[in-house]
Amino acid sequence: MEMHKSRLLSFTTLVVFLCYIVGCGSKETGPELTAVTGSVLLNEKPLANADLHFIPVESTPGVGGEARTKASGEFNVVYSRGGEGLPAGNYRVTVSYRLMPDGSPVPEGDTTPPIESPASETLPGIYSDYDKSQLKATVAPGKPVEIKLITKK
Repeated sequence: MEMHKSRLLSFTTLVVFLCYIVGCGSKETGPELTAVTGSVLLNEKPLANADLHFIPVESTPGVGGEARTKASGEFNVVYSRGGEGLPAGNYRVTVSYRLMPDGSPVPEGDTTPPIESPASETLPGIYSDYDKSQLKATVAPGKPVEIKLITKK
C-alpha cells in the first residue's frame, strides 16, 4: 500500500510539473490584430491569384500573415497563427504570381514547395523573393494596403 501511495504521489508530481512546463490551461492571446485589406495592381491592372506574404520588421510584433488576391486584385490578410488581420506596424511584403506549365495559376491552398512545383514565378525577385523584396507596407486601423507593381512588357 505504501509503495502504491509513493507511485501515485510521484505520478501526480510529474503531471503537475509537466503542466507547468508546457503551460497547461494557458490561453496566451498573442498580439491584437487589425483587419488588413488592400489591392495589388500590376502595370495599373488588378492582379488576380497572387500570393502575398507579410513579414514583420522593426519592432512590429507577431509572425506575419498571408493573403491571395481575388479577380479584382483585392485581398484580406490572414494571420499566420489564425485569425483575420495583422498587428499594426511595418512589414516587408512579397508578392508571388506563379503559373503552371499550362498557363493557369497555382491552385489556392497549394502547399507544394516552389522548388518541387512545376509552376514558374512570373514576377521579378524585387517583388517575389523573400530576401530581395523591396515592397513595404504599414498596417494601421482602417488604412487599406495598396501595392503597385511595374514590370517590363
